[in-house]
Amino acid sequence: MKDAVTGREVAQLGDTTDHGGEVIQAALNLTHRGKPVALDGHLVRCPKCGGDFAIVATGKRTHGGVRVAFIGDQTACGATLVKAAA
Repeated sequence: MKDAVTGREVAQLGDTTDHGGEVIQAALNLTHRGKPVALDGHLVRCPKCGGDFAIVATGKRTHGGVRVAFIGDQTACGATLVKAAA
């Protein structure tokens, strides 16, 4: 699933960040290719900053009134979401 405007892929449970972190929370009722999709406010564990921080989704697509997170969005600690290696 991609953002219609930017072509970015959705962020999913297990995707990583440029701080060496990982998406640890995602919607159980929204999946793409069998993996839960992350939404605005879901958490990323960040070893660089030492804690769990919310995703700040910026796209226009929503699920249940909450923005869907995409690769390239940032977290509250400033990390950027990147796609996990397949």
